[in-house]
Amino acid sequence: MHRFTLASSLAAVLTAASTAQVQPAASQAHRMPQPARDAGTYHVATGTWTRATSSVAAFGLSDTIYSNTANSGYYAPSIGPMGAGFAGGEAVDDGAIPGTTNPTVFSFGGATTDIYRVAELQFAYCDFETTAGVSGWTLNFFEDYAPCTYPTQAPVGTVVLSGLPTNGCWFLTVDLSSATGTGQEFSLQADGGAAAPGYDGDPALDSFGVKFKYTGSGLANAGMIIAGDPANTDTGWTSGIPSTGSNTYFGELGGCPGTGTGFGNDDLVWRESVTHPAQTGCWFFGGYANASAACGGTPGVPMAGYWLELSGASGPVDCICTAGCTGAVTSTGAPAICEIFGNPIASANDVQLRASGVPPNQFGIFATGRAPIPAMTVNSGNGWLCIDPGAMGGLGRFQGASQIKNSGPTGTFSLDTSIGEWSLTSIPTSTGTYAAMSGVTSYFQAWFREPVGAGFNFSGSTIVTWQ
Repeated sequence: MHRFTLASSLAAVLTAASTAQVQPAASQAHRMPQPARDAGTYHVATGTWTRATSSVAAFGLSDTIYSNTANSGYYAPSIGPMGAGFAGGEAVDDGAIPGTTNPTVFSFGGATTDIYRVAELQFAYCDFETTAGVSGWTLNFFEDYAPCTYPTQAPVGTVVLSGLPTNGCWFLTVDLSSATGTGQEFSLQADGGAAAPGYDGDPALDSFGVKFKYTGSGLANAGMIIAGDPANTDTGWTSGIPSTGSNTYFGELGGCPGTGTGFGNDDLVWRESVTHPAQTGCWFFGGYANASAACGGTPGVPMAGYWLELSGASGPVDCICTAGCTGAVTSTGAPAICEIFGNPIASANDVQLRASGVPPNQFGIFATGRAPIPAMTVNSGNGWLCIDPGAMGGLGRFQGASQIKNSGPTGTFSLDTSIGEWSLTSIPTSTGTYAAMSGVTSYFQAWFREPVGAGFNFSGSTIVTWQ
Protein backbone atom coordinates (compact mmCIF):
# COMPACT_ATOMS: atom_id res chain seq x y z
CA MET A 1 0.00 0.00 0.00
CA HIS A 2 1.32 3.42 -1.00
CA ARG A 3 0.71 6.31 1.40
CA PHE A 4 1.84 9.87 1.75
CA THR A 5 0.84 12.71 4.03
CA LEU A 6 0.28 16.42 3.64
CA ALA A 7 -0.07 17.08 7.37
CA SER A 8 2.25 16.25 10.24
CA SER A 9 -0.74 15.28 12.38
CA LEU A 10 -1.00 12.08 10.37
CA ALA A 11 2.62 11.06 10.84
CA ALA A 12 1.77 8.62 13.60
CA VAL A 13 -0.85 6.95 11.43
CA LEU A 14 1.57 6.51 8.58
CA THR A 15 4.35 5.26 10.86
CA ALA A 16 2.00 2.65 12.25
CA ALA A 17 1.20 1.33 8.78
CA SER A 18 3.76 -1.34 8.10
CA THR A 19 3.35 -0.97 4.35
CA ALA A 20 3.57 2.83 4.27
CA GLN A 21 5.74 4.37 1.58
CA VAL A 22 6.38 7.98 0.65
CA GLN A 23 5.62 8.68 -3.00
CA PRO A 24 7.51 10.98 -5.38
CA ALA A 25 6.46 14.62 -5.10
CA ALA A 26 5.20 14.60 -8.70
CA SER A 27 2.53 12.07 -7.75
CA GLN A 28 1.14 13.80 -4.67
CA ALA A 29 -2.20 15.52 -4.36
CA HIS A 30 -1.99 19.13 -5.50
CA ARG A 31 -3.89 22.07 -4.12
CA MET A 32 -6.22 23.50 -6.77
CA PRO A 33 -4.85 26.90 -7.87
CA GLN A 34 -8.36 28.31 -8.23
CA PRO A 35 -11.92 27.15 -7.46
CA ALA A 36 -13.48 24.76 -9.93
CA ARG A 37 -15.87 26.26 -12.45
CA ASP A 38 -19.13 24.74 -13.66
CA ALA A 39 -18.72 23.62 -17.28
CA GLY A 40 -22.46 22.98 -17.68
CA THR A 41 -24.13 19.83 -19.02
CA TYR A 42 -22.81 17.79 -21.93
CA HIS A 43 -25.46 15.71 -23.77
CA VAL A 44 -23.71 12.64 -25.16
CA ALA A 45 -26.57 11.68 -27.49
CA THR A 46 -26.35 14.92 -29.46
CA GLY A 47 -22.85 16.17 -28.68
CA THR A 48 -24.30 19.47 -27.49
CA TRP A 49 -23.90 21.57 -24.36
CA THR A 50 -26.22 23.34 -21.97
CA ARG A 51 -24.08 25.99 -20.35
CA ALA A 52 -24.20 26.45 -16.61
CA THR A 53 -26.64 29.07 -15.37
CA SER A 54 -26.20 28.61 -11.63
CA SER A 55 -23.78 27.21 -9.08
CA VAL A 56 -23.16 23.49 -8.85
CA ALA A 57 -25.77 21.71 -6.76
CA ALA A 58 -27.04 18.22 -6.16
CA PHE A 59 -29.25 16.74 -8.87
CA GLY A 60 -32.15 16.44 -6.43
CA LEU A 61 -32.73 13.89 -3.70
CA SER A 62 -35.39 12.03 -5.65
CA ASP A 63 -32.93 11.22 -8.42
CA THR A 64 -29.46 11.12 -6.86
CA ILE A 65 -28.34 7.59 -6.00
CA TYR A 66 -24.69 8.31 -5.19
CA SER A 67 -23.14 11.63 -4.16
CA ASN A 68 -19.51 12.17 -3.18
CA THR A 69 -19.38 15.91 -3.70
CA ALA A 70 -17.52 17.66 -0.89
CA ASN A 71 -14.73 19.64 -2.54
CA SER A 72 -11.47 19.20 -0.64
CA GLY A 73 -9.61 21.85 -2.63
CA TYR A 74 -7.16 19.25 -4.00
CA TYR A 75 -6.81 17.20 -7.17
CA ALA A 76 -4.72 14.11 -7.87
CA PRO A 77 -2.57 14.33 -11.04
CA SER A 78 -3.11 11.39 -13.35
CA ILE A 79 -1.52 12.43 -16.62
CA GLY A 80 1.10 14.89 -17.84
CA PRO A 81 4.50 15.22 -19.47
CA MET A 82 7.02 12.66 -18.31
CA GLY A 83 7.96 13.29 -14.71
CA ALA A 84 5.21 15.85 -14.08
CA GLY A 85 2.27 13.67 -13.24
CA PHE A 86 0.82 10.20 -13.22
CA ALA A 87 1.66 9.68 -16.88
CA GLY A 88 -0.24 6.92 -18.68
CA GLY A 89 -2.28 6.31 -15.56
CA GLU A 90 -5.69 5.08 -14.51
CA ALA A 91 -7.35 5.57 -11.13
CA VAL A 92 -10.10 3.36 -9.69
CA ASP A 93 -12.39 4.49 -6.88
CA ASP A 94 -15.17 2.65 -5.08
CA GLY A 95 -18.56 3.30 -3.53
CA ALA A 96 -21.80 1.53 -2.73
CA ILE A 97 -25.48 1.87 -3.56
CA PRO A 98 -27.81 0.06 -1.15
CA GLY A 99 -30.52 -2.37 -2.18
CA THR A 100 -33.62 -3.60 -0.42
CA THR A 101 -31.74 -6.09 1.78
CA ASN A 102 -29.20 -3.54 3.06
CA PRO A 103 -29.77 -3.22 6.84
CA THR A 104 -28.41 0.33 7.15
CA VAL A 105 -30.93 2.71 8.70
CA PHE A 106 -31.31 5.63 6.28
CA SER A 107 -33.05 8.92 6.94
CA PHE A 108 -35.38 8.60 3.97
CA GLY A 109 -36.41 5.00 4.60
CA GLY A 110 -33.88 3.04 2.61
CA ALA A 111 -33.70 1.71 -0.94
CA THR A 112 -36.80 0.43 -2.67
CA THR A 113 -35.12 -1.35 -5.57
CA ASP A 114 -32.10 -3.51 -6.38
CA ILE A 115 -31.23 -2.17 -9.80
CA TYR A 116 -30.69 1.41 -10.94
CA ARG A 117 -30.59 3.06 -14.34
CA VAL A 118 -27.87 5.74 -14.41
CA ALA A 119 -29.02 8.53 -16.72
CA GLU A 120 -26.80 11.41 -15.56
CA LEU A 121 -23.52 11.80 -13.74
CA GLN A 122 -21.27 14.58 -12.52
CA PHE A 123 -17.52 14.43 -12.02
CA ALA A 124 -14.82 17.01 -11.42
CA TYR A 125 -11.31 17.36 -12.82
CA CYS A 126 -8.43 19.75 -13.41
CA ASP A 127 -6.66 20.05 -16.77
CA PHE A 128 -4.08 22.79 -17.21
CA GLU A 129 -3.48 22.30 -20.91
CA THR A 130 -3.74 25.75 -22.56
CA THR A 131 -5.04 24.41 -25.88
CA ALA A 132 -8.81 24.70 -25.70
CA GLY A 133 -11.13 21.71 -25.81
CA VAL A 134 -8.60 18.86 -25.89
CA SER A 135 -9.35 17.29 -22.51
CA GLY A 136 -11.03 13.90 -22.44
CA TRP A 137 -11.90 11.17 -19.94
CA THR A 138 -13.25 7.64 -20.13
CA LEU A 139 -15.17 6.31 -17.13
CA ASN A 140 -15.76 2.57 -16.71
CA PHE A 141 -18.19 1.25 -14.07
CA PHE A 142 -17.88 -2.19 -12.48
CA GLU A 143 -20.10 -4.29 -10.24
CA ASP A 144 -18.79 -6.62 -7.51
CA TYR A 145 -15.65 -4.50 -7.22
CA ALA A 146 -13.15 -5.20 -4.44
CA PRO A 147 -11.96 -1.75 -3.25
CA CYS A 148 -8.37 -0.76 -3.96
CA THR A 149 -7.72 -3.38 -6.61
CA TYR A 150 -7.44 -3.21 -10.38
CA PRO A 151 -10.72 -4.53 -11.87
CA THR A 152 -10.46 -7.63 -14.03
CA GLN A 153 -14.18 -8.00 -14.79
CA ALA A 154 -15.91 -6.39 -17.76
CA PRO A 155 -17.48 -2.97 -17.14
CA VAL A 156 -21.27 -2.71 -16.92
CA GLY A 157 -21.15 0.85 -18.20
CA THR A 158 -18.68 2.97 -20.17
CA VAL A 159 -18.83 6.74 -20.61
CA VAL A 160 -16.50 8.20 -23.26
CA LEU A 161 -16.00 11.98 -23.25
CA SER A 162 -13.83 14.15 -25.48
CA GLY A 163 -13.47 17.80 -26.41
CA LEU A 164 -13.82 18.89 -22.77
CA PRO A 165 -12.75 22.25 -21.28
CA THR A 166 -9.12 22.83 -20.30
CA ASN A 167 -7.02 25.53 -18.62
CA GLY A 168 -8.43 25.09 -15.13
CA CYS A 169 -10.57 22.95 -12.85
CA TRP A 170 -14.12 22.00 -13.81
CA PHE A 171 -17.33 20.40 -12.60
CA LEU A 172 -18.95 18.60 -15.53
CA THR A 173 -22.49 17.21 -15.67
CA VAL A 174 -23.01 14.50 -18.29
CA ASP A 175 -26.46 13.65 -19.65
CA LEU A 176 -26.30 9.99 -20.67
CA SER A 177 -29.90 9.70 -21.86
CA SER A 178 -30.78 8.52 -25.34
CA ALA A 179 -33.90 10.60 -26.01
CA THR A 180 -32.25 11.59 -29.28
CA GLY A 181 -29.16 10.10 -30.83
CA THR A 182 -27.15 7.41 -29.05
CA GLY A 183 -26.92 7.59 -25.27
CA GLN A 184 -24.64 5.88 -22.78
CA GLU A 185 -27.09 4.99 -19.99
CA PHE A 186 -26.33 1.85 -18.04
CA SER A 187 -27.81 -0.27 -15.27
CA LEU A 188 -26.00 -0.55 -11.95
CA GLN A 189 -27.07 -3.18 -9.46
CA ALA A 190 -27.26 -2.45 -5.75
CA ASP A 191 -24.96 -3.92 -3.11
CA GLY A 192 -22.22 -4.81 -5.55
CA GLY A 193 -24.01 -6.73 -8.28
CA ALA A 194 -25.01 -10.14 -9.51
CA ALA A 195 -21.94 -12.17 -8.51
CA ALA A 196 -22.87 -11.83 -4.83
CA PRO A 197 -26.50 -10.64 -4.87
CA GLY A 198 -27.98 -8.79 -1.93
CA TYR A 199 -26.21 -7.29 1.06
CA ASP A 200 -23.19 -9.30 2.29
CA GLY A 201 -21.56 -6.93 4.76
CA ASP A 202 -18.28 -7.21 2.85
CA PRO A 203 -16.99 -4.22 0.82
CA ALA A 204 -15.44 -6.63 -1.68
CA LEU A 205 -18.94 -7.94 -2.46
CA ASP A 206 -21.09 -4.84 -1.91
CA SER A 207 -19.14 -2.14 -3.79
CA PHE A 208 -19.21 -0.75 -7.29
CA GLY A 209 -16.04 0.57 -8.91
CA VAL A 210 -15.38 3.44 -11.30
CA LYS A 211 -12.17 3.76 -13.31
CA PHE A 212 -11.08 7.19 -14.54
CA LYS A 213 -8.65 7.33 -17.46
CA TYR A 214 -7.40 10.49 -19.16
CA THR A 215 -7.99 10.11 -22.91
CA GLY A 216 -7.44 13.70 -24.05
CA SER A 217 -4.51 14.93 -26.10
CA GLY A 218 -3.13 17.55 -23.71
CA LEU A 219 0.30 17.21 -22.12
CA ALA A 220 -0.13 19.50 -19.14
CA ASN A 221 -0.94 18.33 -15.63
CA ALA A 222 -4.46 16.91 -15.26
CA GLY A 223 -6.30 14.81 -12.71
CA MET A 224 -9.48 14.12 -10.78
CA ILE A 225 -10.64 16.42 -7.98
CA ILE A 226 -10.47 14.67 -4.61
CA ALA A 227 -13.57 14.56 -2.41
CA GLY A 228 -13.55 16.13 1.05
CA ASP A 229 -14.09 15.23 4.67
CA PRO A 230 -17.18 13.11 5.48
CA ALA A 231 -17.35 14.85 8.88
CA ASN A 232 -18.59 17.91 6.99
CA THR A 233 -21.19 16.10 4.88
CA ASP A 234 -22.22 12.87 6.63
CA THR A 235 -23.81 13.90 9.93
CA GLY A 236 -23.73 10.32 11.21
CA TRP A 237 -20.04 9.80 10.47
CA THR A 238 -17.56 9.28 13.30
CA SER A 239 -14.83 7.17 11.65
CA GLY A 240 -14.22 4.63 8.95
CA ILE A 241 -16.25 4.33 5.74
CA PRO A 242 -19.07 6.90 5.29
CA SER A 243 -22.32 5.28 6.28
CA THR A 244 -25.35 7.39 5.39
CA GLY A 245 -25.17 8.20 1.71
CA SER A 246 -25.82 11.88 2.35
CA ASN A 247 -27.65 13.86 -0.35
CA THR A 248 -29.08 10.73 -1.96
CA TYR A 249 -32.67 9.60 -2.19
CA PHE A 250 -32.17 7.07 0.62
CA GLY A 251 -29.69 9.07 2.74
CA GLU A 252 -29.73 12.19 4.83
CA LEU A 253 -29.21 15.78 3.80
CA GLY A 254 -25.50 16.57 3.72
CA GLY A 255 -23.98 18.62 6.51
CA CYS A 256 -22.78 21.14 3.91
CA PRO A 257 -25.42 22.65 1.64
CA GLY A 258 -25.54 20.90 -1.73
CA THR A 259 -22.86 18.32 -0.95
CA GLY A 260 -22.79 14.65 -0.06
CA THR A 261 -20.40 11.93 1.04
CA GLY A 262 -20.52 8.76 -1.02
CA PHE A 263 -22.03 5.82 0.83
CA GLY A 264 -19.46 3.05 1.26
CA ASN A 265 -16.57 5.10 -0.17
CA ASP A 266 -13.35 4.29 1.65
CA ASP A 267 -10.22 6.44 1.89
CA LEU A 268 -8.13 4.49 -0.62
CA VAL A 269 -7.92 4.41 -4.42
CA TRP A 270 -6.10 2.16 -6.84
CA ARG A 271 -3.73 3.92 -9.24
CA GLU A 272 -2.33 2.06 -12.23
CA SER A 273 0.61 3.37 -14.24
CA VAL A 274 2.08 1.99 -17.44
CA THR A 275 4.95 4.45 -17.64
CA HIS A 276 5.71 4.53 -13.89
CA PRO A 277 5.14 0.98 -12.57
CA ALA A 278 6.43 1.93 -9.12
CA GLN A 279 3.41 4.20 -8.75
CA THR A 280 0.95 1.34 -9.28
CA GLY A 281 -0.86 0.33 -6.11
CA CYS A 282 -3.24 1.31 -3.37
CA TRP A 283 -3.10 5.01 -2.46
CA PHE A 284 -4.07 7.06 0.56
CA PHE A 285 -4.27 10.84 0.37
CA GLY A 286 -4.15 11.73 4.03
CA GLY A 287 -7.45 10.90 5.69
CA TYR A 288 -10.15 13.07 7.17
CA ALA A 289 -8.43 15.84 9.18
CA ASN A 290 -9.49 18.72 6.96
CA ALA A 291 -12.02 21.52 6.81
CA SER A 292 -13.92 21.09 3.57
CA ALA A 293 -13.83 24.01 1.18
CA ALA A 294 -17.45 23.16 0.38
CA CYS A 295 -18.44 24.51 3.81
CA GLY A 296 -16.32 27.63 3.56
CA GLY A 297 -13.41 26.20 5.54
CA THR A 298 -9.74 26.20 4.67
CA PRO A 299 -8.82 23.00 2.84
CA GLY A 300 -6.47 20.81 4.82
CA VAL A 301 -5.89 17.12 4.09
CA PRO A 302 -8.13 15.47 1.49
CA MET A 303 -9.57 12.00 1.70
CA ALA A 304 -8.98 9.66 -1.25
CA GLY A 305 -12.37 9.40 -2.93
CA TYR A 306 -12.97 11.23 -6.20
CA TRP A 307 -15.78 13.68 -6.83
CA LEU A 308 -18.68 11.71 -8.37
CA GLU A 309 -22.44 11.98 -8.42
CA LEU A 310 -24.78 9.50 -10.11
CA SER A 311 -28.36 10.30 -10.97
CA GLY A 312 -31.14 8.19 -12.40
CA ALA A 313 -34.46 6.58 -11.69
CA SER A 314 -34.52 4.35 -8.63
CA GLY A 315 -35.04 1.42 -10.94
CA PRO A 316 -34.28 0.73 -14.61
CA VAL A 317 -36.27 2.80 -17.07
CA ASP A 318 -35.77 1.09 -20.42
CA CYS A 319 -37.64 -2.14 -21.09
CA ILE A 320 -35.52 -4.67 -22.99
CA CYS A 321 -38.74 -6.31 -24.09
CA THR A 322 -41.48 -5.90 -26.66
CA ALA A 323 -45.16 -6.04 -25.81
CA GLY A 324 -47.04 -9.27 -26.37
CA CYS A 325 -50.78 -9.61 -25.86
CA THR A 326 -52.78 -7.04 -23.91
CA GLY A 327 -54.25 -8.22 -20.64
CA ALA A 328 -57.87 -7.96 -19.59
CA VAL A 329 -59.05 -4.92 -17.67
CA THR A 330 -58.54 -5.39 -13.93
CA SER A 331 -60.47 -3.97 -10.99
CA THR A 332 -58.22 -0.89 -11.26
CA GLY A 333 -59.96 -0.02 -14.55
CA ALA A 334 -56.99 -0.83 -16.82
CA PRO A 335 -54.97 -3.91 -17.83
CA ALA A 336 -51.90 -4.90 -15.81
CA ILE A 337 -48.53 -4.80 -17.58
CA CYS A 338 -45.58 -7.21 -17.47
CA GLU A 339 -42.11 -5.92 -18.46
CA ILE A 340 -38.45 -6.91 -18.13
CA PHE A 341 -35.56 -4.50 -17.52
CA GLY A 342 -31.78 -4.66 -17.34
CA ASN A 343 -29.16 -6.22 -19.58
CA PRO A 344 -30.42 -8.27 -22.58
CA ILE A 345 -27.12 -10.19 -22.74
CA ALA A 346 -28.05 -13.54 -21.25
CA SER A 347 -24.63 -14.28 -19.78
CA ALA A 348 -24.81 -11.10 -17.67
CA ASN A 349 -27.76 -12.55 -15.70
CA ASP A 350 -28.74 -8.98 -14.83
CA VAL A 351 -32.49 -8.38 -15.21
CA GLN A 352 -35.63 -7.51 -13.32
CA LEU A 353 -39.05 -8.95 -14.19
CA ARG A 354 -41.80 -6.56 -13.14
CA ALA A 355 -45.62 -6.47 -13.07
CA SER A 356 -47.38 -3.11 -12.67
CA GLY A 357 -50.99 -1.95 -12.69
CA VAL A 358 -51.93 -4.91 -10.52
CA PRO A 359 -54.76 -4.34 -7.98
CA PRO A 360 -53.10 -3.26 -4.73
CA ASN A 361 -52.23 -5.67 -1.94
CA GLN A 362 -52.79 -8.84 -3.99
CA PHE A 363 -50.62 -11.96 -4.22
CA GLY A 364 -49.06 -12.79 -7.58
CA ILE A 365 -46.52 -14.88 -9.45
CA PHE A 366 -44.95 -14.87 -12.91
CA ALA A 367 -45.47 -17.46 -15.64
CA THR A 368 -43.17 -18.04 -18.59
CA GLY A 369 -42.89 -20.02 -21.78
CA ARG A 370 -41.24 -20.25 -25.20
CA ALA A 371 -44.23 -19.65 -27.51
CA PRO A 372 -47.29 -17.38 -27.58
CA ILE A 373 -51.00 -17.92 -28.17
CA PRO A 374 -53.39 -15.13 -29.18
CA ALA A 375 -55.09 -13.10 -26.48
CA MET A 376 -58.52 -14.38 -25.35
CA THR A 377 -57.89 -17.84 -26.87
CA VAL A 378 -57.56 -19.48 -23.46
CA ASN A 379 -59.76 -17.67 -20.96
CA SER A 380 -58.79 -18.11 -17.32
CA GLY A 381 -60.27 -16.28 -14.36
CA ASN A 382 -61.06 -12.69 -15.26
CA GLY A 383 -58.53 -12.70 -18.10
CA TRP A 384 -56.61 -14.93 -20.47
CA LEU A 385 -53.39 -16.84 -20.82
CA CYS A 386 -51.09 -15.62 -23.61
CA ILE A 387 -48.33 -18.27 -23.31
CA ASP A 388 -48.78 -21.61 -25.06
CA PRO A 389 -48.79 -24.32 -22.35
CA GLY A 390 -48.29 -27.10 -24.92
CA ALA A 391 -45.27 -25.84 -26.85
CA MET A 392 -41.49 -26.03 -26.27
CA GLY A 393 -41.49 -27.17 -22.65
CA GLY A 394 -44.88 -25.78 -21.77
CA LEU A 395 -45.78 -23.26 -19.08
CA GLY A 396 -43.27 -22.55 -16.35
CA ARG A 397 -44.20 -20.93 -13.05
CA PHE A 398 -42.10 -18.92 -10.62
CA GLN A 399 -43.67 -20.23 -7.45
CA GLY A 400 -40.83 -20.78 -5.00
CA ALA A 401 -41.07 -19.35 -1.51
CA SER A 402 -39.18 -16.16 -2.49
CA GLN A 403 -41.05 -15.85 -5.80
CA ILE A 404 -44.61 -15.45 -4.49
CA LYS A 405 -45.09 -11.71 -4.25
CA ASN A 406 -47.57 -9.12 -2.97
CA SER A 407 -48.36 -6.07 -5.09
CA GLY A 408 -48.52 -3.81 -2.02
CA PRO A 409 -50.00 -0.31 -2.11
CA THR A 410 -48.30 0.54 -5.44
CA GLY A 411 -49.76 -2.40 -7.36
CA THR A 412 -46.37 -3.72 -8.47
CA PHE A 413 -44.24 -6.77 -7.81
CA SER A 414 -40.98 -7.99 -9.30
CA LEU A 415 -38.30 -10.68 -9.42
CA ASP A 416 -34.63 -9.66 -9.51
CA THR A 417 -31.75 -11.81 -10.66
CA SER A 418 -29.49 -9.38 -8.76
CA ILE A 419 -30.66 -10.69 -5.39
CA GLY A 420 -30.97 -14.33 -6.42
CA GLU A 421 -34.75 -14.46 -6.80
CA TRP A 422 -34.34 -16.15 -10.18
CA SER A 423 -31.66 -16.78 -12.77
CA LEU A 424 -31.40 -16.77 -16.53
CA THR A 425 -29.48 -20.03 -16.22
CA SER A 426 -32.61 -21.87 -14.98
CA ILE A 427 -35.85 -20.45 -16.39
CA PRO A 428 -38.70 -22.79 -15.41
CA THR A 429 -40.76 -24.92 -17.81
CA SER A 430 -43.53 -27.39 -17.04
CA THR A 431 -40.98 -30.22 -16.99
CA GLY A 432 -37.71 -28.62 -15.83
CA THR A 433 -35.66 -25.55 -16.71
CA TYR A 434 -33.71 -24.04 -19.60
CA ALA A 435 -30.96 -21.43 -19.86
CA ALA A 436 -31.36 -18.18 -21.73
CA MET A 437 -28.81 -17.71 -24.49
CA SER A 438 -28.25 -15.59 -27.56
CA GLY A 439 -31.15 -15.92 -30.01
CA VAL A 440 -33.54 -17.58 -27.55
CA THR A 441 -36.92 -15.87 -27.09
CA SER A 442 -38.81 -15.99 -23.80
CA TYR A 443 -42.37 -14.93 -22.97
CA PHE A 444 -43.52 -13.75 -19.54
CA GLN A 445 -46.89 -12.99 -17.97
CA ALA A 446 -48.05 -12.18 -14.44
CA TRP A 447 -50.86 -14.04 -12.62
CA PHE A 448 -52.42 -12.35 -9.60
CA ARG A 449 -55.35 -12.43 -7.23
CA GLU A 450 -58.28 -10.18 -8.11
CA PRO A 451 -60.82 -8.95 -5.52
CA VAL A 452 -63.74 -9.23 -7.97
CA GLY A 453 -65.21 -11.80 -10.36
CA ALA A 454 -63.41 -15.13 -10.58
CA GLY A 455 -60.81 -14.01 -8.05
CA PHE A 456 -57.74 -13.99 -10.29
CA ASN A 457 -56.46 -12.38 -13.49
CA PHE A 458 -53.48 -12.08 -15.85
CA SER A 459 -51.38 -9.17 -17.04
CA GLY A 460 -50.49 -8.73 -20.63
CA SER A 461 -47.41 -10.62 -21.82
CA THR A 462 -43.92 -9.42 -22.63
CA ILE A 463 -41.33 -10.82 -25.04
CA VAL A 464 -37.55 -10.71 -24.89
CA THR A 465 -35.03 -12.19 -27.31
CA TRP A 466 -31.77 -12.69 -25.45
CA GLN A 467 -28.47 -11.56 -26.86
